[in-house]
Amino acid sequence: MNRFESILKPLKWTAAMALVAVTAGCGGGDPILGAKASSGPAGVTAANILGSAAPFGIAATAGVTNTGTAPNTNINGDVVLDPTLTCNTVAVPGGTNTAGFGLCGGFAPTLAGTVYITGDVATAGVVADLKAGFLKITPPAGPPAAGSLDGATNLPAGTTLGAATGSAMVLNDNLFYAGVYQSLTSILVTGDLTLDAQGDPNAVFVFQSSSSVGTADGAAPPGGTRTRILLVNGAKASNVWWQAGTSATLGLYSEFHGNILASESITMKTGATSCGRLLAGAFAAGAFVFDSNVVSVPGKPFAPPATYSTTCE
Repeated sequence: MNRFESILKPLKWTAAMALVAVTAGCGGGDPILGAKASSGPAGVTAANILGSAAPFGIAATAGVTNTGTAPNTNINGDVVLDPTLTCNTVAVPGGTNTAGFGLCGGFAPTLAGTVYITGDVATAGVVADLKAGFLKITPPAGPPAAGSLDGATNLPAGTTLGAATGSAMVLNDNLFYAGVYQSLTSILVTGDLTLDAQGDPNAVFVFQSSSSVGTADGAAPPGGTRTRILLVNGAKASNVWWQAGTSATLGLYSEFHGNILASESITMKTGATSCGRLLAGAFAAGAFVFDSNVVSVPGKPFAPPATYSTTCE
């Protein structure tokens, strides 16, 4: 090998390796190289996960409590109550029955959908599909039972996600791309949590918690600071899933996006909103607590308080 070849050969090798790296990145790896990230787990759609439970805004297998304060709770989607809570005899607008729904005293949420109770033909199938759907987004080790969605990125124990508004973006802390993420303890969201679809409208985000899912308390709008799930670059609430091994609590005035499937109960504190289904009681008694909230199935009408995002898809 002459001197010229000894210089040229390493340069060719370096250029070839660089080309391989860039090509690999363009196929789905490094956002720094302008690559398109993964779309997340395949087949995770409302139809595939929930079956007959897909049209339901809430599910409760241990009754519903609604605090009777203005503004009234608004549910845009169907409701399943199993067993039936017959605390009062208030007729539910759009419902197929006059079963009690909410706190005693004649105060019931406003509903744009149908209520299904124990004994309705659809109820048993909906509850069964909720349980099956819960396991479809649960990790193989559970809890509370063995699921079928593996391959998660592990999050630090005692997971707190999000950061104050205006903070620098930190991947897998207050910024997430499509994928499956697992906490072996609980998940608590504080401040802003951004889910970035990177231009892919089918990007899927799944968060698995071995214990609870929750958001930190905030202050009342319009000026109060609150916990927010922010969807950017094509991300949709219909493609965001939260699996709670125990229960879920949305803190005061939280602005939540995504579908929660909880093994046990779900609580919405005063003023919390959700563009996304909130389905309680997949594996244990699942009570539901409301207090001046808005819940909408993605794609349904959505009218949250001023300064909240009105997009719900």
